[in-house]
Amino acid sequence: MAEALTPQQKQAVTNRGGQLLVSAAAGSGKTKVLIDRLMTYLTDPNDPANLDEFLMITYTKAAAAELRGKIARKLSEKIAQEPEKTHLQRQMQRLYLAKISTVHGFCADILREYAYRLDIPADFRVADENECREIRDRVLEDLLNRAYESEDAPEFRAFIESQGLGRDDRLVPQIIEKVYDSARCHLNPQGWLRECLRLLETEGTQDAAQTLWGKSLMDDLDEYLESQISVFRQCLRQMEGCGGLEKPILNISDTLHQLEALRKKTTWDEIVAGREMDYGRLVFPKKSADPELAERVKAARNACKAGLEKKLRGFADDSARILADLRQSAEGARGLVWLVEQFSQDYRRAKRSRRILDFSDLEQYALDLLVGKSRGTPTTAAAEIGSRFREILVDEYQDSNAVQDAIFDALSRKRRNCFLVGDVKQSIYQFRLADPGIFLEKYKEYVSPEKAQPGEGRKVLLSHNFRSGAEVIEGVNQVFTACMTPKVGGLYYTEAEALREGVPHGRLPDPGVELYALETVSDTYAEEAAFAAGRIQEMLENGTLVRDKESLRPVRPEDIVILLRSPGSAAGYFQRALESRGIRCATGAGTDLLQTREVETLRSLLQAVQNPRQDIPLLSILASPVFGFTADDLAKIRAGQTKGSFYDALLDSQEPKAAEFLRVLNVLRREARYSTLTGLLEKCLAQTRMDSLFAAMPGGETRTENLQTFFQYACDFENGTHRSLAAFLDHLDRMQEQGLVVTGGAGGDCVSIMSIHKSKGLEFPVVFLCNLSRRFNQEDLRAQILCDKELGLGLSAVDRKTRVRYPSLAKRAIAVRMAAQSISEEMRVLYVAMTRAKDRLVMTYASQTLEKDLRTIALRRDFDGGELLCREADCMGDWVLLAAIGRIEAGALHAIGGRPETLTHGECLWRIEAPKPQKPETQAGIEVPKETVSMPKGLEEELKAALSFRYSHTAATRTPSKQTATGRKGRQKDAEAAESAGNAKTLERNWRQPDFLSRQASGKTYGSAMHAALQYIQYESCGSSEAVSQEIQRLVEGRFLTREQGSLVRCDQLARFFQSEIGAKLRSGTRYLREFKFSILDEGRHYGEGLEEEQVLLQGVVDCALLEEDGITILDFKTDRVTEETVAAAAGRYRLQVETYADALGRIYEMPVKARLLYFFGLDKFVEI
Repeated sequence: MAEALTPQQKQAVTNRGGQLLVSAAAGSGKTKVLIDRLMTYLTDPNDPANLDEFLMITYTKAAAAELRGKIARKLSEKIAQEPEKTHLQRQMQRLYLAKISTVHGFCADILREYAYRLDIPADFRVADENECREIRDRVLEDLLNRAYESEDAPEFRAFIESQGLGRDDRLVPQIIEKVYDSARCHLNPQGWLRECLRLLETEGTQDAAQTLWGKSLMDDLDEYLESQISVFRQCLRQMEGCGGLEKPILNISDTLHQLEALRKKTTWDEIVAGREMDYGRLVFPKKSADPELAERVKAARNACKAGLEKKLRGFADDSARILADLRQSAEGARGLVWLVEQFSQDYRRAKRSRRILDFSDLEQYALDLLVGKSRGTPTTAAAEIGSRFREILVDEYQDSNAVQDAIFDALSRKRRNCFLVGDVKQSIYQFRLADPGIFLEKYKEYVSPEKAQPGEGRKVLLSHNFRSGAEVIEGVNQVFTACMTPKVGGLYYTEAEALREGVPHGRLPDPGVELYALETVSDTYAEEAAFAAGRIQEMLENGTLVRDKESLRPVRPEDIVILLRSPGSAAGYFQRALESRGIRCATGAGTDLLQTREVETLRSLLQAVQNPRQDIPLLSILASPVFGFTADDLAKIRAGQTKGSFYDALLDSQEPKAAEFLRVLNVLRREARYSTLTGLLEKCLAQTRMDSLFAAMPGGETRTENLQTFFQYACDFENGTHRSLAAFLDHLDRMQEQGLVVTGGAGGDCVSIMSIHKSKGLEFPVVFLCNLSRRFNQEDLRAQILCDKELGLGLSAVDRKTRVRYPSLAKRAIAVRMAAQSISEEMRVLYVAMTRAKDRLVMTYASQTLEKDLRTIALRRDFDGGELLCREADCMGDWVLLAAIGRIEAGALHAIGGRPETLTHGECLWRIEAPKPQKPETQAGIEVPKETVSMPKGLEEELKAALSFRYSHTAATRTPSKQTATGRKGRQKDAEAAESAGNAKTLERNWRQPDFLSRQASGKTYGSAMHAALQYIQYESCGSSEAVSQEIQRLVEGRFLTREQGSLVRCDQLARFFQSEIGAKLRSGTRYLREFKFSILDEGRHYGEGLEEEQVLLQGVVDCALLEEDGITILDFKTDRVTEETVAAAAGRYRLQVETYADALGRIYEMPVKARLLYFFGLDKFVEI
């Protein structure tokens, strides 16, 4: 970086008089600014400061150590320039007294100093994550056991029952921890929990919109309608300039009026009543003057229709139902808060007994010290501590939470001496409960230094990028100017936020930004990885140039990184693709120590030492390379003593190898009685030479590192408190599922593969940004409980009759807000990824539906600049393509998906291509050797005989072992009864229906509604058409049927059936079965030739059966459209199906089947089979 400061950097270095927020874009030199600001204090001629008069907060310990080192180097430079300045020399001595640490490290320091004021042990230690995990698990287990055993825990039972967790409570510990951790991020955790309960008090509320959640959903709908109205107005303006479009204009105008009318509704129930939209038929003349305009308008209308239907699903129920659900979820919330409070108390006691604190304790106790438990004004302790510092400098401020920000405020002098530096566009740690809204609030509120009054907050924007070349900078700016808005990313990416080249770089001879849109055939990950590896190979072989200070040089493997949003699912594909081309690579995905052979062996040995009568670990260590017992050796030992454990057999064995093993085991068992855990591990390695053995194996260096890491892990575990071998093994058992993951280093001369999150703070000459088509992870939105700092707790409501769970209003509102926050975070993740590149940025988007994806973006881009498309994006690639498809060099994309109306060009060209799909094997360049080898005499005949072998039961191999009645002739419900029957699915082409048909219910929909009604209806209550209608209404209100299904049920047809002789028997209480699922073994001959000697598991569902003394009557309901002329043929199609049911029930109940009936509702007629 150049030594000269930009004007903005000078402001950030020299401005005083109020809290200063520095918004430092990627590569803008924020660390240099922070150090230079520090130096201006140290070298002030009038009032030179000392280093230990500053509090410097960083995000990680590594960053704190790096910052300390940079300050030391800067001081050394200053001292070399001015050796006579003794004050600077003294600062080198004070450097290690300076407070440069993480916020947790600083909190720990002041808590130890003031422990007596908070009644905490001054000699506390900070527990690591694994120790906290162990304590939490035990506390939760004890808490739930007490709750289940107690007869006086109504809150707990209310929570379990109201959330439908009675049969499966495995989620309960996760829910408690989630709410506990969310509460601890608030200034007053207890107060936030109480506020959550207060919000759920809805007494006196008449309309759902009066609740906080209803208002949030209505505001969200209003914003969406406003955007859609703007799009439709643009459509009309463009259409009005073309002749012959009167009918389409009328359709769009009518839809626009409906949207405007919907937006004017002010209550929840008004929206529920008016949510049905009539979009009509949008038909353009076949010879339209502007066919592209017609396509764009259709795309905008279809997007509105799909998006609005999705939004309005949340407005299906009226206020009465919504408020009733809220009252029910309030019962669960009270029970949940009770559980969280009990857990908090128990967890605190457990930690106190061990004299430990966790990270959230450090923050909360620090707040107690600095602002009191009432969270009021700063205390005398805050004044004392704050007076020690001239200034508080906070790095990575965008990743702070509310508690940390309150700590900084309490220490600052009326917020005058705080220097906060960060970049909200790089805030990507919401999953760690960081709150970018804190940064954004100050960013919007603070003014420029020129306008700021004394004591007023001010902000400085650093936008000059000293990392990347002009090619990458322009590419980044184009993508985020097009896509980043307050709704997607947190702010508008304006000229002020756009990156500028900090120092001039020499231009590259070819484009520095590349985008490849790949249409994949089958395995998207594999094909994309093969292409990326091929492009890397091409770069390396052709000597693609990258910058090296003032000159250019050929790229090397270590210059290249492949960034992935989620390496866990994709890194392996890229690793294999690179290695198949002879390119070394290193992944940062990490290794689970417990799954490595060397650690698994050592763990088995420890288990055998603890209890040798555990056969599995004992056999594991015996068969390992350490002792080398073969299968024959083990069998011989067991044959000598067939009773008891294998250890007993070892004791009776006369084998020399067994005697040697027992000698070693006895030595280790004696050591275990008196030695520490780490002492025992050292003895294990010394006695077995296990470390040397594994070091001599392939990958020995890595194996040795794994054993050393495991040993260090045991040391850390033992340092917690006095730990036994048994406690350590129990802990490893609990850690088995999540694993003990360690991350390996990349090494030199190899391509790196890492997650975008891990790349933050790093830079690379060449960045491959891949998997852009990977869909955003929305799993968090489907959690049992959702939390939000303003909207509180979102619980489910449960139908207590059917035990069906569905989201309450609160949960839906929180899910909508979380989805918006998640989209914004994904945008910021993309910004971090793209700004890692110094010289070259290569992006790949791979999809099996590439043409559709590009067509959608091209058509919707011109209306509202694609803002709605940005908000509705499914993946990062949508944003990149939105920017790229508008460039003049995107001809390859235009050829596939169409060309938007307006195109732009920049000073730096992109390379945009859409390569033809290729199979990964072809791309990998794998060649089949052409040389032939002579075959030994006679071998050819043997091979032919072996390869011509035909299995005598081939028919059985082609037939699933499970069948449904559909194997003969059946229905969807029979397939559902056999969840994994393995029947091959027939692919059907889904032709588009004409509009006049799509507005009508299909026969399949009508049939499903009738069958659903017959499944749940109370037969005895169906004496008349009115009674049937009341039953259907009950089923709809009870959510057994949807409203749409209820409207499709023909009550008159059902009433006529129940007035028949069979129907009267059902109403009168005759014993019957309905929706009866069965599974029986059937003869294979029914399913094809060659199966005569086989048996097949037959499964199915019988609609209804009457069980009378003289036999069984099988009844199957049919909703087919039949006439008197076609009913016989229809009955013939179902003959085998009904006979299957008759055979099954006859065998199950050991009764004769006296009648097999089909009832056709279309004719109100029984047909006997």
